Amino acid sequence: MLWFPTLSKNSFRSVIAESDERSSGKWLVPIEVPDIAEVWAKIEDAVVEGKLLAAKKSTHHLVRIIGYNLACVYCSESNETTITETLAVLREIGIEGELRYKSDKATFEQSDEYLYSSNDFEGPGLKPF
Repeated sequence: MLWFPTLSKNSFRSVIAESDERSSGKWLVPIEVPDIAEVWAKIEDAVVEGKLLAAKKSTHHLVRIIGYNLACVYCSESNETTITETLAVLREIGIEGELRYKSDKATFEQSDEYLYSSNDFEGPGLKPF
């Protein structure tokens, strides 16, 4: 097993649509070893409070494969409005550093391409460059 079960208040399920933008997707949050419990607690609390749609974290098996802990924080669609709102919440709860965003369509198709980097957005409202 590579992932722990997805945490969601409303039984989130991925959507694979005809385009990346209409498919669900996720911000990939790499987490350093000493910080895993603290960072996951922030993400978990935000999901429970309804600030974030859903999240899951890597198991020890996946960590051995990729070399680091990883959390996926989900968006219902992969359009700029939805992903910037989710990124803003991640920043608000203290998630720092560069994050990558990938649609579930790209994951399903086994594509290594990301739609966005958190560096593509700026300012308090996280507007695209």
